[in-house]
Order: sequence, then C-alpha cells, then structure tokens
Amino acid sequence: HARLMSQALRKLTGAIGKAIDTHESRMRLDALERMASHDSLTGLLNHAYAKKRILERMELRSASNFALVIFDLDHFKSANDNLGHAFGDHVLMYVAEKLRQSIRGGDIAARVGGDEFLIFLEYKEDVEAIVSRIFHSLCGVYEGFAISISMGVARTEVVGGNYDDLFHAADQALYTVKRSGRGQFRFYDKTMHNMLSAITPIDNGGEQR
Repeated sequence: HARLMSQALRKLTGAIGKAIDTHESRMRLDALERMASHDSLTGLLNHAYAKKRILERMELRSASNFALVIFDLDHFKSANDNLGHAFGDHVLMYVAEKLRQSIRGGDIAARVGGDEFLIFLEYKEDVEAIVSRIFHSLCGVYEGFAISISMGVARTEVVGGNYDDLFHAADQALYTVKRSGRGQFRFYDKTMHNMLSAITPIDNGGEQR
C-alpha cells in the first residue's frame, strides 16, 4: 500500500512539475508576444500590430464605416528640450492612459512613434461627436504642462477601405491642422489631397522612431 502511495505521489509530483513548466513557458511566450505587439513605454499597441488588427477588423466587417485618427501633442519637443526626456516620457504615459480611458471597448489605439498616436474606430452615425469627445478628453494639464492635441481624421466613407490610403489621408488632415494653428481636429476632405505629411517619414508597417 505504501509503495502504491509513493508511486502515485511521484506521478502527481511529475504532473504538477509539467503543469508548472507549461505555465511558465506560456507566460514567457505571452511576454514575448506582448513585447512584439506593444509599445514598451506606453503599453499601447505598436503600429505594426495595430495595422494587423485593423486589417482584420475591416475584412471581418467590410460593410461597416470606420474612421482612422492620427494625433500628436503640440509643442512636445519644447517640453522634452526644456523639461527633460524623463518628463516627456511621463507626459506620453499620461496621454496614453487618458486615451485608454476615453476610447470604447472595440476601438483600437496605438502609439505610432514619438508623440504620435493612432485610433481606429467603427461608427454608425455622428462620428464627429465620438471624435470630439475623445479629443476633449485628451486635452488638459500634466504637472504644469498644458496638453494640446492636433488631430486628423479619415473616414472610409470618404477615402475607401485601403489602410494606407486612410493613414495617408488622416496624416494630411493632421498637417492641415498644424498649418492652421494646432489645437483642433479636422476631417479629411478632397481639398487636402495635395497636402504634405505631418508625420516624420515612417514605415506604415510601424517602425518606431
């Protein structure tokens, strides 16, 4: 009886050991996947992974209307230069957290690079109200630094369902905002077709600066 108990205990211990090994391997794999898909500073998705998710969403829900939003922080370079890069990093983390709190469950948010962020959202009606709510929720003050946002928005209704076209159009709308004084959001329209880019040349696949 004692021998049977001992054999059973060894089997149980071995099984538990395997379970622990499997759990630790899964955790390591999850950590590696998170490193590959998320921005290390803000915890938001990186651009490459966000693009993958967006393409999947558009394919899955091809009849829906979507908006792609690109925004950056006005005068962020001066904050970095005058208050230090550590302070700048804290500003970015603060904005990322505000962004997480302001988007809806199905929306996709990412850090594109530097102080540039992306939001992808599905809408049925009154997309301007959705964008306006997010825009105003992001503005504020962090430890004396006024957070002002410039934002460009492209809609599939206007641009079509090609990701790169949407990204480029949102970028051109952002450039239009920059040219007209910052601190607001604009929707892309055909008058912006020849506008330059507001974003430092960046691979739309998502390489971060």
